[in-house]
This record gives sequence, C-alpha cells and structure tokens, in this order.
Amino acid sequence: MFFEKRTLTLTSLALLVALNGCGSGGGGSDGGTPAPQDPDDEPPADEIPSPDAEALIHLDYNTLVDDVRVSNEAGSNDFPVENAFDAPELVPGVEGQALRTDGYSTWVNADLDPASNKTLTVETWVALESYPSDAEVPHDALTPSSFISQRNELAGFSLDINTFGQWGFTVYLDGEPVTLGAPDVFPLYEWAHVAAVVDTPNESVSLYLNGESVATETISEDSQISYAGGDLLIGKSHTDKYLGIFLVNALNGAFDETRVYPGARTPELIQDSLDVNVAQADGAAHDSLIVPDSRFAGDLQRPQFHAMPPANWTNEPHGLVNVDGRFHMFYQRTPNGPFKTQMHWGHMYSDDLVQWQDEEDALWPTLELSDTRGYDMKGIWSGDVVYENGTAYAFYTNVNHSGPYNPGVALATSDHENLRDWEKQGPIIDSDRVEDFRDPYLWKEGDTWHMIIGARVSGGGGLDYYTSTDLYNWSRKSRFTVPAYSQMDIGSAIWEMPVFEPLGDGKHILVVNPIGGEVGKYDDDKPTRGVYWTGTWNNGSFTPDYLTPKNLDVIAGHLSPTVARDNGGQLVGIGIVDERRSSQAQLDAGWTHTFSFPREWRLLEDGETLGQSPADALQTLRDPDSHLSITPGAVTGEFDPGIQGRQKEIRMEVNPEVTGSQYGLMLATSPDQEEVTRLSYDAERQEVVLNKFKSSLSDQVEDKKVYREAYDEAAFGKPHTFHVFVDGSVVDVFINDSAAFSFRIYPTREDSDNIYLFSDGGETEVVNVEAWTLRQP
Repeated sequence: MFFEKRTLTLTSLALLVALNGCGSGGGGSDGGTPAPQDPDDEPPADEIPSPDAEALIHLDYNTLVDDVRVSNEAGSNDFPVENAFDAPELVPGVEGQALRTDGYSTWVNADLDPASNKTLTVETWVALESYPSDAEVPHDALTPSSFISQRNELAGFSLDINTFGQWGFTVYLDGEPVTLGAPDVFPLYEWAHVAAVVDTPNESVSLYLNGESVATETISEDSQISYAGGDLLIGKSHTDKYLGIFLVNALNGAFDETRVYPGARTPELIQDSLDVNVAQADGAAHDSLIVPDSRFAGDLQRPQFHAMPPANWTNEPHGLVNVDGRFHMFYQRTPNGPFKTQMHWGHMYSDDLVQWQDEEDALWPTLELSDTRGYDMKGIWSGDVVYENGTAYAFYTNVNHSGPYNPGVALATSDHENLRDWEKQGPIIDSDRVEDFRDPYLWKEGDTWHMIIGARVSGGGGLDYYTSTDLYNWSRKSRFTVPAYSQMDIGSAIWEMPVFEPLGDGKHILVVNPIGGEVGKYDDDKPTRGVYWTGTWNNGSFTPDYLTPKNLDVIAGHLSPTVARDNGGQLVGIGIVDERRSSQAQLDAGWTHTFSFPREWRLLEDGETLGQSPADALQTLRDPDSHLSITPGAVTGEFDPGIQGRQKEIRMEVNPEVTGSQYGLMLATSPDQEEVTRLSYDAERQEVVLNKFKSSLSDQVEDKKVYREAYDEAAFGKPHTFHVFVDGSVVDVFINDSAAFSFRIYPTREDSDNIYLFSDGGETEVVNVEAWTLRQP
C-alpha cells in the first residue's frame, strides 16, 4: 500500500440461500480461468432460484457500530470497508443512511458465494458526484471503474462506468464475455437505481436504469455463468489504475440498498425495488454528496475560512464574475482525489467574496465528436467567464488526443440564474498561430470584446490576441503589446493565466504567470509566481511602463489570480496558494491547494505599482468578543502579546522612525520554539525575510528555507503595519496595506499556535497590536 489503511467492517443484511444441485459458484480462488463444468452438474430447472428468491447480499448502510461497522437485524457477514481516514462516512440515503465514497480510498469488499450459475441479479442505488478519474489516454486505453464487480480478466461480472460516464454490464458466460452498453451517459448529482439480470432459462441478459430496461442481449439457455474468485467490490473496479502513488479510478458518490440475488429478478420485481424508495430518493442527491465535516475534523493544516473545494484537488481559480451582485468563481478541480487528471471546472458562489457556497461542477470532459472522441476529452482547463444579456459565456482551454483545437479555446453557455446547466458550444479558436496557448481572458470595450490567451511565442512567453462583436466569431490581431514579448519575458517557456484591467488614471495592468524554461517552483532566482506591468492602452496596443515586470507578491507562494469588480466597482483578486508538501502528504490529507483571501487592487501614487490590501468584507470574520488591543511600546528581542490560535487576524503597527535592523512577527510558534515561522523586515537591506527553517517538524514539507526578497520602499513606504491572517496552513500578509504575499506553513504540534513580536538589532516602537479570532458570521 502507498498509504496506511485500516480495514473497517461493514455488516450486510445477507440471507444465504443454499440450493442443492447448483453450480460450483465461486470459481477458482486464484482468479484464473474458471474450471469447465460438467453438463450433468447443471441444476434441474425446478432448482433454479426463483425470481423472488431472498438476497444473498443486502447492504443498507444504515448503522455504524463502534464507528467502524454497519449492522442490521440479521447481524451477519461483516464486510470490510477500505477508507484512508480510518472511518467510513454515512450520509443521507434513499432510505436511512448511505455510504459516502471519496473517489480514491473508499470501497466495500464483500464475500459472495453465488447460489446459481444460471441466474443472477445485482442492483444498487447510487448517486455520483462525478465520473471516475483515469489517465488522460485515448478511449481504448481507459481503465473504467465499477459500481459492483466480482471479476478478473477471464471470468466474473461487473457493472462498469468510465471517465466519460459511459456505463454497462459485463458477464462471462461459458468463459466468454457478454457486454451490454447503456445508450446514454450515467446521470450525475441524483439518486439512480441500476440493476443487471442474467437469466439463462429465458435466454437474456438485461440492464436497467431506474426500473427501465436500457439494454438487452440474447444468450443461450444452455450457457452458464463463469464466476471469478475473490471479493465482490462495491465502488471500485477489479482493475486498479494508478498515477504515481494515487489510485485514480474508484468512485466518488454515495451507495445505498445494494443487493445481490441468486435468481433472475423480473421487471416487476426490479420496479418494486425502485418503488420502495422513490419517495425518499426523489431524484436529488445534494445532501448525500456533501463531504461530511468529520472527514477533516482533526486536520490542523486545513483552512477553515479560505475559499476551496470541499475535498480533493484544486488549482487555479478563474472566471470570477459578478452577476447581479452575486460573485461566481470557477476553478480547476479533480473531484475524485488529491491528484491532477481529467480536469473539471468546479463552481462556487458568494455574495461578499468571503463566504462561499459550493455548487455542482460546471464542466467536465465529454465525448462530443463520437463515442470515443471529444475535443475536451483530456480536460477542461482554465479560462474565463463573462455575462451578457442574461447569458453566461465560459471560455476554456480544451485539450484532446488528435485533430484540430488541440489545444483550443472552447465555449460553453448557461442561462441558469445561478450559472448551472452549461451547454457546450464547441471550440472556437485554434492554437495553430502560436507554438502553444492556454487560459483565455476577456473584457468588453464599447461593442467590442477582447480576448488575450497565454501563449508560447518564438520559444518563450507571450500572448495570442483576438477581438469579436458577438462572442462566437473572433478575429486575430497581430500582437497585443508594443514591445516584442521576448523583451518582456523573464526566460519562461509560456505565459499562463493572463489578466488585463484598467486601474484608473489612464493606466492598465497586465498580469501573467510565466512557467517553464528558466522559471521553476522552488528556483531561488526565478520562482513560479505572478508578475505584472502597468502601462497605457491605446487602439488595441498595450505599452508597458517598463520592460522588466514587477512581482505581484513580495514573496513567492501565491499566483494566477482571477479578478472581478465588486459592487462598488473596486477591482478584487483571488489567487491560488499552492502546496509546499509532498504528494504523500497530500494523499494522506485528502486535499490539495487552497485559494487566497480576496485582495483589493489599486494603483499606487507612483502610477507604476500595484497596491493590494485585504478586502473590507474580511472584517465580517472577526469575532468581536475575541478582540485584543495593546500598546507594547519599545520592543527589544521577543515580546509575547498573548495571542494564540490557528485562525487569527493580527495587525501590528510600528513607528517606522524607530525600528531595529530587523523587526516583525513570529507565527505558529510552539512554546519551546521547536516550530516557528519568522516574518520580518530587514531595514538595512530593504528586504522582506520569511524564515521557514523551523515552520514544521514534518519531513514531508518541501521548502524549509529562508526566503529573502527586495522590498520597494519608494513605492510602498518603510513597513509600519503588518496585517496578517493565519488560517490553518495558509498565511496572507499585507504590509502598509500595499504590498502583499501569501504562503503555506505546516506546523504539526497542537500548541504551535502562539504569535510573538520581535525586534533584532535595536528596539522597535510598537504603537499598537490588534488581534481577532476568525469565526463564521
């Protein structure tokens, strides 16, 4: 195993039917080719299980006993549940409770002793949040997952589903597979009842969805089921697909009322299973798909107040758009685990840019060109959303395996009041004019829409630029900037996630995120980060005020912001604060990356520098009863202001005329300073210093180092206020409400929650310190 799991047990309601004269059932325990069966061993017709025979397995998932088992009145046959968090999760089901699966670590292993090799019925209620992940490979190389599976490569049966929602049933009869495929993709975000019936006396194999037959195959009445040895699996395929240490093809959803019968259930009996629960199911599955709070209850590193998905993997936020006062933010997401593949667009919304509500995923890879091909089948990558005359337009980077628009910019639209139910319109712009591109950004001037796309041009970072009057038909322009991109680039391979907005006083800002080439995540000279230019915009050309870009953040750790105007017209940005710990740590945690707190953007007095301050709405997170305000006065060495907590806002004001050579804050500090993060200003060298050497005792943290970056005193002023937000493992810093940066720390000790002041090389006059505990409004 790549991560430690404890085997938990789930008890089924199982009434084992012993039928004399039935076939050998379980097959070879080695999972190989099933042993040939003697025709004389075939059960007489009157001993074939009746259609209404009692279930061999019935899992109702209703009760947890000792936090590790599900039981019922029968109280027999404990079945193990694999789960990375040492506790199976029960959520509302179609009747009572259901088992929540997470897409990568949770499934059921059940014992099945088949009672007949002539008839079989398997059925379950299931609600899927997403289709299973897979490697980004052509269709014929996919490794599907399964709702229910007891199968190997030569025998058994499985109810399968692949990463594009194509699903069906396979059963081996006399050693040969019979496969039924459903005509339509499987529904998401709703409870659905699936069933498969093998009925050799009546010469049929049938597949049902919500009581309706969706596929049937004729078979020989003499055929026999070739069973596979091994466990029956619920929520996982018999064939695992790994990307590195990550299992990627389990199912992300909820299961309820899973049954296996020895007989061939009739359509009427299948309908009975549906009718018993239809009132409770009622189609919707929202409450069943909420990630339980218990999953991350003991996680010291998980932020509580920063925008982020409920679980699993995220990357850049994008498409932040204000629609009638409500903000919608879309973001890169793998809903099935803390790994990156088959990218989706997640969706959340807020009325204040601070309190966010999760929505259903907006977009995911599909097959539009044929049953095996699609223009975005390798992922729905970053882009932008604009709103015009009651319709939202999502422009995203699409990637496929062959053909045109690889990559391309594709369009989807929604006229739903909360920006749901997107309809794909197809690709609209190809990348054939540049060496590579991604991440469109749009704005409107008069009747004209403008789009810039991060690109690779002449071997380095650049942009591709288009205009349109209808959002569907686009004309390419020769270039966006007056200087050549090569004069502005910092040695990258490509620019990502561009942003272009007016800042007032006749100035615009262009933000890009160079990656590759000489730029690397942990590179000391050119770390991956957002950079920007201010300048003038005239007649479709941007003239920057300077060729060498400025850093969006003083210290690297935050990048790829998405922006929107708030209800007062203020420009606000939210970026990603990426992980600085190993893949193993991310797998153990069950989530990856978070977003920054919202920052208000403005042009500073020099007319060439971006100023960033915390959004006013963040004040709603303050617990007024926790407010602390003190005046320390002269500080030399370390000073304890009595501030503790892992979710805190701290504002320290100093007299810039009376400071030591280094002064600042010690964050997430244990009493003995075994763990401590030191944030300071070096007044002599005019550098911000972030010392993370002792920020964590974990050996999974990858950047235990000292960061030193130049600080522009002329633009920002000598630091006189440090405004800091600590939320689990993410820290947002604002200096003089003008310079900003965000970063990650991973203190492991529960008592690493103290915040101290310090001054080295002389005394610092601390005028005031305020602190609040963060809480939900």
